[in-house]
Amino acid sequence: MSKISIKYSKRKSLYLLILPTILFLLTLVIYPTIYMWYMIFFKYHPARNPVPIFIGLENFKNLIIDWELRQSLFITLIFIFFTIPLEFIFGLFLAILLTMKYVQGRKILRTVLIIPMVIPAVVNGINWRTIFYKYGPLNALFEIIGLAPQEWLSNPFGDPFNVLFILGILDIWQWTPFITLALIGGMESIPIEFYEAALVDGATWRQRIRYITLPLLKVTVTTILIFRIIDSLKIFDIVYTLTMGGPGVITTTYPYYIYKTGFQYITVFADAGYASLQSLILLGISTLIATLFIKFTKIGEII
Repeated sequence: MSKISIKYSKRKSLYLLILPTILFLLTLVIYPTIYMWYMIFFKYHPARNPVPIFIGLENFKNLIIDWELRQSLFITLIFIFFTIPLEFIFGLFLAILLTMKYVQGRKILRTVLIIPMVIPAVVNGINWRTIFYKYGPLNALFEIIGLAPQEWLSNPFGDPFNVLFILGILDIWQWTPFITLALIGGMESIPIEFYEAALVDGATWRQRIRYITLPLLKVTVTTILIFRIIDSLKIFDIVYTLTMGGPGVITTTYPYYIYKTGFQYITVFADAGYASLQSLILLGISTLIATLFIKFTKIGEII
């Protein structure tokens, strides 16, 4: 067999190996994305209109006057600014604690720590909905200690914003382990010689964290924040299973509103075309955030 034939055979084998990946991307990524761009100029609801109706820029006009869309985006941003900083602070504290050599049972603690993260969000939502149910275990505990039961998922303590607070606490509980484990991996990759040199110079543990650990974790921290912010922008499952966007619309996050627009509402906005436009806005926001993070932290130059 000639060298040309061998080279052609190898190239053919490589194409066959990547063919499943190409088909997967075409079927589940590229085609849906192109179709979403196409649908933003149409009004389409399978239950009412079997065929998409071309409406031009009408969806963009609806976007301008849609107050609930703006509110859902505002609620999502509040949720992000509440949860992400606390997750990072708690995660950094736990990572520092679990990398200290004198802490006993570190491996066991790390294993226990990942439990909230590996439980599917839908299961988490159902479990916590049971806990917060009017006749659930939390209110039973309140009665035992002499406190009045609360409507945790409707209007606890007289303020509907408390439900959004509860949702944030559950997100912190579930995703702080992810940040902790990522930071532990970053910390353990820092050469021990840096810390030994700092000890010789008489640096305290606070100084070692400030001048060695945190600067050398820049890439890790930036990556974590990008992942968590983009993931929080897509929060849907726990909202769906725990609050259904209520009470009222106080926990209607932007992804949940997209779901309501495309599948739940029976109004002028109830169509897949308008939901496609909303989805493209979410894609644009996520891309912009990732780009700004990479630009201002100069992580691209480091990588």
